[in-house]
Amino acid sequence: MSDAAGPARGTSRTSGKISFAALLRDLREARSLTQQELATAAGVSVDAVSALERGRRTQPQPHTVRALATALRLRDADHLALLASLGRAGNDALEMPSRTLTPRRPSPPGVPVVGRDDEVAETVAALGTTPGRLVTLTGPGGVGKTTIALVAAHVMAEERPDTVYFADLTDVTEPDDALAAVARAAACTADTVTGLAEHLAGTSALLVLDNLERVTACGPQLAELLMASPDTVILTTSRVPLRVRREHEVRIAPLGPSAAEQLFGERLAAAGAPPTGRADDSAVARLCRRADGLPLAIELLVAAAARLGPRALLERIDGLTELPVAGPQDLPARQRTMAATIEWSRQLLGPAAQRLLPRLAMMPGSFSLDTVDAIAAPDATNTADATDAVGSLAELIEHSLVVRGDDTRPVTRYRMLEPVRRHAVEILGPVEREHVRRGVARWALRAGREHGAAIRGRGDMTAVEQVEADRHVLRLGFDHLVDTGRYDEAAGLLWSLWLPLWMTGHTHEGLAWTDRLHEDDLSEQGRARWLVARAGSNRVAADLFTTAERAMRLAERIDDASLAAEAAIFASAAALRLEDFDGSRTLLARAEVLMRKRLDVERDVWAAVHVPIGHGDGALLRGDRAAAVRHWRVAADTARKLDSEFSVPAILAECAQAARGEGRLDDAAVMLAAAAELVPERDGHKPRAHLAGVAAAVAADLGDVASARWWEGVGDTEPAPDSAEFGARFRELVRRADTVTGWD
Repeated sequence: MSDAAGPARGTSRTSGKISFAALLRDLREARSLTQQELATAAGVSVDAVSALERGRRTQPQPHTVRALATALRLRDADHLALLASLGRAGNDALEMPSRTLTPRRPSPPGVPVVGRDDEVAETVAALGTTPGRLVTLTGPGGVGKTTIALVAAHVMAEERPDTVYFADLTDVTEPDDALAAVARAAACTADTVTGLAEHLAGTSALLVLDNLERVTACGPQLAELLMASPDTVILTTSRVPLRVRREHEVRIAPLGPSAAEQLFGERLAAAGAPPTGRADDSAVARLCRRADGLPLAIELLVAAAARLGPRALLERIDGLTELPVAGPQDLPARQRTMAATIEWSRQLLGPAAQRLLPRLAMMPGSFSLDTVDAIAAPDATNTADATDAVGSLAELIEHSLVVRGDDTRPVTRYRMLEPVRRHAVEILGPVEREHVRRGVARWALRAGREHGAAIRGRGDMTAVEQVEADRHVLRLGFDHLVDTGRYDEAAGLLWSLWLPLWMTGHTHEGLAWTDRLHEDDLSEQGRARWLVARAGSNRVAADLFTTAERAMRLAERIDDASLAAEAAIFASAAALRLEDFDGSRTLLARAEVLMRKRLDVERDVWAAVHVPIGHGDGALLRGDRAAAVRHWRVAADTARKLDSEFSVPAILAECAQAARGEGRLDDAAVMLAAAAELVPERDGHKPRAHLAGVAAAVAADLGDVASARWWEGVGDTEPAPDSAEFGARFRELVRRADTVTGWD
């Protein structure tokens, strides 16, 4: 562009009256440059040019002004006008201040570091892999990224004496200013990539750049610096990665339980607290779980526990929105409370992710992507939030506010670290809380229907696992239905879920759910479903029989064959426990008639399998073990013919546990022996390990310590013994039980 271009339109205005923003825009437009073209010519970001022209950034760094002036090829008069708009005068204002700079070295951590040897080793190894490497430590606020970086820098300093530099970028808000801060840390008066590269040439420098999360857009400049200075390596800490190709990300996770408790104990001792006793040790372990292993959260808890005592703090912590004792004063202000730390992270998020964060905080455990959709758009009308759900979740994960859970489950799970969740949920107002609960209730009804049908229809164990994983979310939806008077829908959800709750050993919780409903508030169908669910969760034989019989009669009156069959099976089981063998057979016969004449067995596999299981239980209680085994084989054959995942051995194992609880050790041993015979060879170790666990408990009850230890060993090792040895051991368990109980 030629210098012949006329004076900028803004220069004709009265001196001092025109702003830097307006003058810069006029000068650019007079030369027919776009913001992108000016940014490219000046070597700054287009966002920086945009911010300057909109007046959002009013005090640009000298190097930025000089770069823009050079790119615009300003005449002397325009130079002066641009400087005057900033309150500066003279060409010297376009130069970096002339002064002697002192290099800034990283200081070692101020306190002993606990449990981070592996992370330090990984960081040092990553830095030493190849020259020109950029390593970024990422993780949630308060996880200890800076501490690990400082320790790693200390290790690296042994190989790079006098060439390790440290820059804290916490207060740098513009990416274009980051390089100038790095240059100052390295005692370099230049503030360009070329100038800094020349300054570092031949030194094998390590640049430690702390807290880059607000200026991650400087990543391309750092990558360019590494290309120009190939012997340099850069170690950065940030709550999010920089997203450049040279970057090697090391994610820093919270401390494990033992390291967390060690850190708590050491900091507590350093605070002058009295030695902890056994009861205090238990409280410390629970407080560390509340902190979810975050070192900062532990430090803050220690400050309070040193004054109040661990047990007293634990007793009060649920009612505290903030700890009653301030954190260490040598921490940055943004880290003296968890609320400040989380707010610092939240401000870095986009609008959609900021809305989603406190909504997800209502989930006290893990959640699936399906649940996130319901929470992101609780009214099912906000399509923008629904569309943004996946992207917003990814953003929260990138900022380490949400972490991926156990990937061994069939569906990927996510969760918030507990300190993040506890503080983020406080952001949510009452109206929005209700919106979220309404969305969760809608999701719970749909998920409950789908899971219930899959479990009853084909014994889908994946659906059982899903209910187990989502139990706390489903409970939140159920509570909202009850609280808003949608009692029949709540009863429907309860009926959908009682079976997986029973299968996963949560009958007490299922009973507690039923206690939230009153039959007078329900329609006849709602009452029938409520009664069946209550029967399925009841362990008291007399109550179970009464409840199940009422449910059966009501279900028959409203012509719901599926409910009637379930109720008849429950009533039969209760009759057996009350030693009413004839009544039990009659009830099972009624269930069998319903199953054969009225039900689609491919949709009601649970009933089809449990009728012969019930007959087997009756035969066992009457003393006919051979007949019991025959009925259980029929149940297993039925499950196989219907291509169901219902595992009769697993059901028998649960029945054996119940018999053991009632003191019927001989019956429990027989059920286990039969179950062992019915385990298919292809199913491998897992079902046999489960049976072995129950067998170990039965053997211990029988006083056979040696056998109990053998069974425990089977559960802990792979592969399990072959089926012949397995069967022989179970038959021996039956003989031992018969000897002890005196069975004839």
